Amino acid sequence: MPTFKHVLLAIAIAIVFAFFVGFGIASFYKAPKYEDFCSHREFKEVITQEKCEAENGKWTGYERGIPKPAAIMDANQLLCTKISGVGKNVTLNCETMEQITQSGYCNLDFYCREDFDKAREKYNRNVFIVATGIGIIILIVGFALKMASVSAGLMGGAILTILYGVIRYWTDLPDYGRFIILGIILAILIWLGYKRIKK
Repeated sequence: MPTFKHVLLAIAIAIVFAFFVGFGIASFYKAPKYEDFCSHREFKEVITQEKCEAENGKWTGYERGIPKPAAIMDANQLLCTKISGVGKNVTLNCETMEQITQSGYCNLDFYCREDFDKAREKYNRNVFIVATGIGIIILIVGFALKMASVSAGLMGGAILTILYGVIRYWTDLPDYGRFIILGIILAILIWLGYKRIKK
């Protein structure tokens, strides 16, 4: 029957081992940083599509309702809307058709963020592979050891390490990938648990 000391030692080994692997991966395999991909720290007001594309940004036009007769208007003709009016005094807001059709906003970080997301997904996938590989190896080692507390601690740490790898890559996995990975991990745990209890 395991004593309190043995249980405490097993829990401590499990937690420290998982942190050891996690910080080890972070130390020797650096995660991509957003600022390495997107350097637009200062705010830039880009008001035209041409300037936006020259700055390597993505232009998104506003969806604005344009009256059908306006569709055949010249680009320099004005389209005015009434803002306010009291008696004969009327305030209008007038814009050229070119201003209306080209109004929008510029996302300067759109393409560099895409590159960052791809690099981060690759990094998370590699962390998942490394952490899961280490976890499975240590799980087998812990299973083979004869010392109950150390064995349980290593197996617990291995499980936490595998979970760490899975969580890092979880959001990038498709549903069938999550299903397969969880199925494999569950099968390994059930098999090891059955063998351990049988002994």
